[in-house]
Amino acid sequence: MKPVRRRTLLQAAIAAIAGLVTLLVGGPLLAFFADAWRRRQPRQWVKVCDLAELNSIEPTHFRVVFKLDHLQGGLEEVRGVYAILTDKGPLVFSNVCTHMHCSVRWLAWRQQITCPCHGGFYDRWGQLIGGPPPFSLPVYELQVREGEVFIANAYVARNYL
Repeated sequence: MKPVRRRTLLQAAIAAIAGLVTLLVGGPLLAFFADAWRRRQPRQWVKVCDLAELNSIEPTHFRVVFKLDHLQGGLEEVRGVYAILTDKGPLVFSNVCTHMHCSVRWLAWRQQITCPCHGGFYDRWGQLIGGPPPFSLPVYELQVREGEVFIANAYVARNYL
């Protein structure tokens, strides 16, 4: 058996460390991109409510179910949304705070939507009033068909009235 030279041992150690660093950095990076690819799904429209159920005074909370057919097992994703009538027609926006992704709630006595986690406040249309959230609540792409309000599984933009 030949004795191992220091240079060979050092090269093997450097290669092992480089491989470990590649796994530690590359693994999560690969998982991130694989997850984004996995989550991509075709546009789908889901009924939120009848137009007659909405008013312009306070937002109404609804639960919508999107089918995740692109994943095995036919899973479903349940999302909460708020809907309200505006001068331009219905507006449907997310009920998830843009700060730490907590569910927000409409407080009728304050005439505001509030995030119970860190005190973010939004007006009845989902526009940011104050607190730590960086943006207003995201607005869903919507269609009104025969008196029914439908949303797509995509946001139009951040909430700008």
